Amino acid sequence: MTQNNIILTPRVINTVNALPAKERNAISNALAAEFILGQDPAETLTAMQMMLYSIIRFYVKQDMERNN
Repeated sequence: MTQNNIILTPRVINTVNALPAKERNAISNALAAEFILGQDPAETLTAMQMMLYSIIRFYVKQDMERNN
């Protein structure tokens, strides 16, 4: 079984915290859905939120690869 650590660097946290409350909550929930629960969050996000999520997800994936 392969174990991947979830890495939330200051870059990710600061980016999420800089979002308006509605987007911040949606993106935080989407991150938890994908990286903790293994679910696809796409259905729960608006088009704009999905764009933001894609960028932040890229940051998380990049940071995880650097760590592993």
